Amino acid sequence: MADARDTFYPVEIQRDYQGQMRILWDDGHECLYPYGELRKVCPCAVCRELRGQQEQAPANPFQVVTTVTTQDVHPVRLSAVGNYALHIDWSDGHHTGIYPWDMLRDICPELRPAAQ
Repeated sequence: MADARDTFYPVEIQRDYQGQMRILWDDGHECLYPYGELRKVCPCAVCRELRGQQEQAPANPFQVVTTVTTQDVHPVRLSAVGNYALHIDWSDGHHTGIYPWDMLRDICPELRPAAQ
């Protein structure tokens, strides 16, 4: 069973911090999230299903696969979901993703081990 201190909570969230979303966590750690990367990992059921289909699809150089374009996407509205997650409305019209605090902490670029 996980200790309650295994969960970190944001104390500050900035939607537009040098073209990224910035979260300052209650342990003092700061994470910068590129918008496109956050959009790509949207945890909603539709996005999870699309990612699963893309992983299962056989490689076919003649097949055109429609995927989410995340280059110029940015959050237009952020709102807290209880005390456990962040809801993001995206500029591409997508609005069903709820990003739990634990997930956001796990995908923090600054906390990922450097590639060897």
